[in-house]
Amino acid sequence: MSEDPWYSERRARWKPEHVRLLLIAESAPADGGDITNRRFFYDDYLTGKDGLFREVVRALFDSPALVSGPVAKRPWLEKLRDEGIFLIDLAPMPVNYHSPPERAAALRGNIEATVSLATEHQPDGVVLVKQNVFDLLERPIRSAGLPLLHDAMIPFPGSGQQKRFRERFANALARLGSAE
Repeated sequence: MSEDPWYSERRARWKPEHVRLLLIAESAPADGGDITNRRFFYDDYLTGKDGLFREVVRALFDSPALVSGPVAKRPWLEKLRDEGIFLIDLAPMPVNYHSPPERAAALRGNIEATVSLATEHQPDGVVLVKQNVFDLLERPIRSAGLPLLHDAMIPFPGSGQQKRFRERFANALARLGSAE
């Protein structure tokens, strides 16, 4: 299954020339059937529910104040692109409202394609975000010779996991810095 053009067009708009750091997350969040309610890491609109985007920006750019709004992400997306930071998802479609078996199947079914895509980007470092993503991709990413920057899971920065995300993400970033 391929990614919905709404997501792929936004993602392509912010792809860096050289991917220094490749983040791999689970999937874009589901919109609940209301396309006017779509959220996405690469959409210009910043909301209070953009936890991954907010925490990545905070970790990379010294905890700036982020104000929600229609084009609030744009300057940060430019910085991410200019710094070579890029995010892809294991599932090409939102899976957060799927039943656990459907979600697991959708993720497992995209491992090979995700590793292939990650390899095409030739990143200097890779970070896997979320327990299930780490469990599914750690070995295949390493087997493909990609430079995974952490040996333990980095949690998704929601439900009180923001501090753990920042700490573990910072440790991974330090490994990227030492590899350059």
